[in-house]
Amino acid sequence: MYSLLVLIHVLAAIIGIGATFVFPVLMASVKHLTQLKYTLTLMKKAELYPKIGGVFLLLSGLIMGFINPVYFTKVWFTGSLVLYVVIEILIYGIANRKMKKVVPLVMAATGEEIPHEYKEAEKVSQPIHMIASLIAIVIIVLMTLKPF
Repeated sequence: MYSLLVLIHVLAAIIGIGATFVFPVLMASVKHLTQLKYTLTLMKKAELYPKIGGVFLLLSGLIMGFINPVYFTKVWFTGSLVLYVVIEILIYGIANRKMKKVVPLVMAATGEEIPHEYKEAEKVSQPIHMIASLIAIVIIVLMTLKPF
């Protein structure tokens, strides 16, 4: 049973976190409005993977913690949980909230020039996504090496 839980946890990490590493790369590659609209549409469809993966990741991790309560006394475990919450706040609480306000403007825009509002929102969200990706790497290292 525990091995199955670990497998679910690892798959959820790959599905949930793996997709999020691609999003900033996709957004940085757009050069004109048509590409931006297509990329935003694609990302809207793909955002389900991090959401579902993230839920399974958190649930499976917590269940493993309840099966082995000593995990809650380990820095690698509790630190990973705290960092995961930080990622969620950064992505959903800050970056995505800012971008959701400008997406309708982008979708309504005509021509090929990317709207100024989008460029400003991207200046804020891009570094946040990069920080979240770095934090995800730290979590992966903590969960793999269990150093503390």
